[in-house]
Amino acid sequence: MVYLRVFLVLVWLMISFGMGFIASLFRWGDINLNQFTAGTFGRGGLKICGITLDKQGFSEIEKHQPCIYVANHQSALDILTFGTIYPRNSVVIAKKEIAWIPILNLYYIAAGNILIDRQKRNSAFASINQAAKKVREKGASVWLFAEGTRNRKRDKEVMLPMKKGAFYLAIETQCPIVPIVSGPIDHVINVKKHMLKPGVVKLRALPPIETKGMTSADVDALAEKTRNVMVEAILGLQT
Repeated sequence: MVYLRVFLVLVWLMISFGMGFIASLFRWGDINLNQFTAGTFGRGGLKICGITLDKQGFSEIEKHQPCIYVANHQSALDILTFGTIYPRNSVVIAKKEIAWIPILNLYYIAAGNILIDRQKRNSAFASINQAAKKVREKGASVWLFAEGTRNRKRDKEVMLPMKKGAFYLAIETQCPIVPIVSGPIDHVINVKKHMLKPGVVKLRALPPIETKGMTSADVDALAEKTRNVMVEAILGLQT
């Protein structure tokens, strides 16, 4: 049953992004393609898996735009869970490896998303500057997994250390940080145990953290504050 669910989710992934790509041919450059595609994939994928969401605080997440959405990252399941609440008028900063995936790479460009090479400092900063330009010119918000990768050590660390890019971007644009957290997911998915089963996943949108008046000297403090708020929220969702 597990393998059937995974197979069906992958098929739905191709269908969803195929629809997104076709839509992009008529809406090239429309950053709202992300909400359409992520929502389509997320809602369908969760139904296939039998997973439901306990969501709180999402009715006003677009109220704070333009802003920088910062989410925790546990597994590939996050694409489904967060996809269902993905806000309009938002672009994603993702790893450059997506550029090698056919169709998905073209879709990412069409929807105005930004690929980043975290191994090259100059390239990473150029991507942050590109994102800042989108915020200023289009009033776009930006979505990041600030840990930079999936947290595979959840039994030891609630969250990995934060990468600084999200916080440089927030301060550069003077936009608020809007933290979004997913509670533990190990009860519904466990790759090592080949487990994927129905259950409930808790999602919370937290109050915005303002950056007005901050400078680059405040990046570390902002990152620490954001991480502390997110860790506290995640721990509160463990029961």
